Amino acid sequence: MKSLLVALVTCLALIGLPGAAWAHQVETFYTLGSQIEFQSVLGEGEPFAGATVTIYAPNQPDRPWRTLTTDANGRFAFLPDESIPGDWEIAIESEDVSHADYWTVPVGDTGIIYDGISLDDSLDRHYVTAAATLVPWLMALVSGLGWAWWKQRR
Repeated sequence: MKSLLVALVTCLALIGLPGAAWAHQVETFYTLGSQIEFQSVLGEGEPFAGATVTIYAPNQPDRPWRTLTTDANGRFAFLPDESIPGDWEIAIESEDVSHADYWTVPVGDTGIIYDGISLDDSLDRHYVTAAATLVPWLMALVSGLGWAWWKQRR
């Protein structure tokens, strides 16, 4: 019975681990002016300073149009080339890509479509990484519970 209790407490502790990792999610805000200015912060409000910003033009989605770095306040600014219509993709990433945010800036025939600027959370690798680290722990827990049950029945 003690083994089963230890396994249950371990399970509850492991389930609580990803919560701390998820608190580090990147949040990005933008303002409009002569350029589009973005500011990225981590979940606690700490500036996402020194992050790599990669901008992809719609006509060459596999080759960076421009690469920037966020300043000490987590800020950067850019203005897409309005002669190239389509979705401009922006990746704001830490060096190891454990923290990242992805944005789309659409450009139409008449220029930037400001109402269409959007966060692309389908590319958020942060949750994928947290889930991938949780699976081995859950597998170990299940096998530990099975072992405790088998030992108790013996």
